[in-house]
Amino acid sequence: MKKSTSHLQGEMDHTFEYDRGLKLVYRCYGDPDGSPAFYFHGWPGSRLEGELFNDLAKKNQCLLIAPERPGYGHSTSSQHLPLKQWADLIKGLANHLELERFSVIGLSGGGPHACATMSCLPERILTGCLIVPMGPLHAKMGVKRMNPAQRLMAESTPLFPMLTQMALRTLCPFAGYAPGLVISIMRHLLLPACDQRALDTTGLQAVLVRNMAEALSGGAQGMYEDGLRFLEPWHKTLNAIQCPVKIWHGYDDNIVPIEFGKYLAKMIPNAESSWLPDEGHFSVPVGCAHECFEFLNRK
Repeated sequence: MKKSTSHLQGEMDHTFEYDRGLKLVYRCYGDPDGSPAFYFHGWPGSRLEGELFNDLAKKNQCLLIAPERPGYGHSTSSQHLPLKQWADLIKGLANHLELERFSVIGLSGGGPHACATMSCLPERILTGCLIVPMGPLHAKMGVKRMNPAQRLMAESTPLFPMLTQMALRTLCPFAGYAPGLVISIMRHLLLPACDQRALDTTGLQAVLVRNMAEALSGGAQGMYEDGLRFLEPWHKTLNAIQCPVKIWHGYDDNIVPIEFGKYLAKMIPNAESSWLPDEGHFSVPVGCAHECFEFLNRK
């Protein structure tokens, strides 16, 4: 039985210390006494991203715990924390909260972190939800369908990691200072109509602006560390996942192409999937989040 988590209110930062004083900062959303699920944010992202699902988590009696990965926001940079150690870190946080079993949700760049947690901690995970998840770079068709900037980064980082780090250090301060402008540029140059509608008709854009500003408030290190984890051969451990898993992905996603989601569905044992025509990277989380929480409640 988990201990009472009523004290874990949203709108409040909590800190978990590990490994010689490093700090992992997290926020909680939804129902403080609900069934626990860890939410792993996108790339870039922060603990504030969990706000997107606060109301749905509350409605579905879910305690949503949103840890901020090392180097983002207020979480201490680890220099490089491999995916296996990320899973160990989540295990430590769960033990700290006295959560024996829990679910995981990975959105976009949080997908690899959710998969690593599921594969490394099979005895602890109840269910897993992957929403427009980033897949292994081993999935070549996904890499080929990335937009040009992302594809260049994915293909060049293994060869020239310092150039990627320099590029991120140059661009991230601007993105952190003017996140609204960055999202506006992205809307006009990259996003399909379905994603633009999702940004217009919900409170999504305001949350994304706050989330990006917070994620990059300490610089580029979080994005760079995430990038190194994406490069790991984590496809080799997907067959170790034992819990029920469902994947949602849209055919019009041109940030994380649907080929990544389909690769994960093929490699994860007994994974369920929902492939959505005329949906993109932002419209899928907006339109399908309720299905995610319903899936969590099936356990």
